[in-house]
Amino acid sequence: MSIDADKKRFSDIYNQESDLLFRFCLLRVSDRERALDITQEAFTRLWSSVASGKPIENPRALVFVIARNLIIDWYRRKKSISIERLTRGDEDREFDPPDERATLEIEMSVEAKHALEMLESLEPQYREVIYFRFVEDLQPREIAEILEVNVNTVSVRLTRGMEALRRLMGISENNHG
Repeated sequence: MSIDADKKRFSDIYNQESDLLFRFCLLRVSDRERALDITQEAFTRLWSSVASGKPIENPRALVFVIARNLIIDWYRRKKSISIERLTRGDEDREFDPPDERATLEIEMSVEAKHALEMLESLEPQYREVIYFRFVEDLQPREIAEILEVNVNTVSVRLTRGMEALRRLMGISENNHG
């Protein structure tokens, strides 16, 4: 492949995945600058793979695997994490919602924040698959590639994780639908 074709391929991957990858990193590290650094490093490493001519079957999965590994490495170096820091919002900010839509978005945001807090209470194996499936909208096959497990394992973790999340949130099996 020519360098121009490699650049185009990489540019397409970057344009399609950069926002998703940044959100993934931001949710994991709760620090905008750190998330940007990890996102940039993940794409730098992806570029190295593309430029070297290595065949890449699923660049989306590869860039998420790279970012996930970078985040794991960062946490290993950091060693300590504060739940308060993970769930901290913008409570200090004062504002008046300009309309009903904004009010609805704020209420949904509060509910989403609560769900994310409950998600943080789950075992990591469940938290990860639920995040990829419902926040990043990845298919089980893609999640399996990222986590380097089989698709059946992903499906089982999704089912068990959702059951645990429902229990944590006080939602009975009869109420979800």
